[in-house]
Amino acid sequence: MIGWSLLATLVSFVLTLVGVPLFIKFLKKAQVSGQEMQEEVLQHAKKSGTPTMGGVVFVIVSVLVALVFVLTVGVAKGNFSVTWIVLFLYAAVGAFDDFLKVFRHQNEGFKAWQKFLAQIVIGVLAYLFIGFPMGQDNSLNLFGFSLHLGILFIPFFIVWLVGWSNAVNLTDGIDGLATGSVIISLLAFAVIAISSSMWDVLIMIMSVIGALLGFLVFNKKPAMIFMGDVGSLALGAFLAAVSVVLRAEWTLLFIGLVYVIETLSIMIQVSYFKISGGKRVFRMAPIHHHLELGGLSGHDEGWSEWKIDRVFWLVTAAVSTLTVVAYLIF
Repeated sequence: MIGWSLLATLVSFVLTLVGVPLFIKFLKKAQVSGQEMQEEVLQHAKKSGTPTMGGVVFVIVSVLVALVFVLTVGVAKGNFSVTWIVLFLYAAVGAFDDFLKVFRHQNEGFKAWQKFLAQIVIGVLAYLFIGFPMGQDNSLNLFGFSLHLGILFIPFFIVWLVGWSNAVNLTDGIDGLATGSVIISLLAFAVIAISSSMWDVLIMIMSVIGALLGFLVFNKKPAMIFMGDVGSLALGAFLAAVSVVLRAEWTLLFIGLVYVIETLSIMIQVSYFKISGGKRVFRMAPIHHHLELGGLSGHDEGWSEWKIDRVFWLVTAAVSTLTVVAYLIF
């Protein structure tokens, strides 16, 4: 079954390699304006106009490849349905948000409450109507111990999806950062899926990894295309859903440490700004922009995007490895 999963990875990789250039060509032919960048980070100014919504390609490729493979192999179960549908529906929310920004030139896209409501509705649907894991007893894995939440598992599941969805969205701020980080996170969950013999989930995970590897070719610095909300929102929710169906929820707190740090930096910045009457902890949040502006050393030069990518990817890889080892032992 691992062989089938690797084949799904390869197919997703090749299809994305072919699909992304075609999508970029389509956007340029349609004369669609690219993503506007934050002027506070000067090195990003020249990126304004870079095509976005690249997540459309890797999401479509991964969901189709995964569906074909699980049906061909005959391992499709409720767990697969949840991860598949969560990825697809969260991508749909992000795609509509990107559509408003890029095609309709509405800078803010969805209003915050509209996006939040859509994410909640998807969480409810995933739990109630989309074949939530067979035998789910509304318990979560808390560092190896089963914590029964009863009906409280429903709000937990929704908050889990929404929270991680937005955490990855915040991480997607520089070339390749979110793409590479999620690939590493998913590799950790692939190992957990193998240890649990959850082959349908493994194929889903590996299909996404393959598509992301293909996308990274065009998303690494200098990025030819960004993933947009259609990609980042979907990937965050997908990570959350995978952790739940694998009954390994606690592992995401460590496997997803980079996304946690990015989110906390925003929360700290906003809270301190309000409390202090306009003062800031970071030069700019999330923290990857703080590092770009020289926040860690105090120098004006700051870290390059490539250095931030390498450090964050290394942190994700190291913590994910330790987490998987701990999970397999305990």
